[in-house]
Amino acid sequence: MEILYIANVRMPTSKAHGLTIVRSCAAFARAGTPTTLVMPLLKTHKEGTVFEMYGIEPSFKIRYLFVIDFLRFGGGRIAFWLRLLNFYLSVFLYLLFHPRRGTILYTREAPLIILSYFGFRVVYECHHIFDRSNGFFWLCRKAFAIVTISQALKDSFLEQGLTTDSILVAPSGVDLSLFGRQIDKEAARRELGLPMEQHIALYTGNFTTMGEDKGIRSIIEALRQVSNVLFIAAGGSVPDIQRYRSLAQKNGVSKRVLLFGHASQERLALFQQAADVLLMPFPDTPHYRNHMSPVKMFEYMASERPIIASDLPTIREVLNETNAIIIPPDNSATLAQAVSDILRNPRKATLIASKAKYDSIAFSWEKRSERILDFIRTQEI
Repeated sequence: MEILYIANVRMPTSKAHGLTIVRSCAAFARAGTPTTLVMPLLKTHKEGTVFEMYGIEPSFKIRYLFVIDFLRFGGGRIAFWLRLLNFYLSVFLYLLFHPRRGTILYTREAPLIILSYFGFRVVYECHHIFDRSNGFFWLCRKAFAIVTISQALKDSFLEQGLTTDSILVAPSGVDLSLFGRQIDKEAARRELGLPMEQHIALYTGNFTTMGEDKGIRSIIEALRQVSNVLFIAAGGSVPDIQRYRSLAQKNGVSKRVLLFGHASQERLALFQQAADVLLMPFPDTPHYRNHMSPVKMFEYMASERPIIASDLPTIREVLNETNAIIIPPDNSATLAQAVSDILRNPRKATLIASKAKYDSIAFSWEKRSERILDFIRTQEI
């Protein structure tokens, strides 16, 4: 079996989807399945190769397809659709000269399921259902198999009549060799230039998703109700950093808020080792409630630091009261109380952090890829 992972993305990128795509390809390849990442040749502001950006060995191939980047010339949505159609045409032409026997087309692009009519086996990995029309679900029925990142997403397909044995739930994964390393908290703080005397509450990753706040607003508001706690967020864009700095100033806590831009995986892991508590207070919106499988959740678990997370169905699929502190979403007072309580109870913090680390073993990228490959093989029987 060979996998062609077809991704309409600009890479390298600091966004989470870039990491998950590259880690998935690497894990497929390490599992013994020849893998090629097929994507458009687009300029990016990031320096270095894809492998250098994500700190992985070149275990899989990358095939760039020529596209015209219409977005560089403006045009908004029209330019977006022109580039998308250009990429799909390039994919089709590339596949015309690619042997079909034993080839799996693995993609997040639902329209590419149409390639099943040309004899290709298309596995669709669904991260979000943007279109709930009959046409979308009709197309998905033609897929060789479907992989979703949450049970809630799988339920959406089952409600439309798709069969459970054609859909696998495979949440995001974690690099245990990186985020599972234990580093002395004080040593990590020294390397990052962080204060030793304050408690540190940490958030890592992008500050917003599709323009939606990811809980940093609640964290900043909660700081007004806790003392001797420094909040650090690492991984934001320049506009988001400016946005939340202004919010911290309005709430009178700007001296206890440090916001950092996009960082390497190694540096994010170091930040987590420097923290006392890791925060994930996602708001209760349809996206966070039903569609997400945040990579940071598994990275947090592997770091062996106590986690405070929102009580949402997608979170409950992985976290519970034995491996995290679960709180109601959109409630800064409850968040503040949870932070104060866990910092005053180091024994409880150690117990839930240790359980989370143990549970994270099941969510390595290697385990995830093995499950997906086994699932694909069962569809061939």
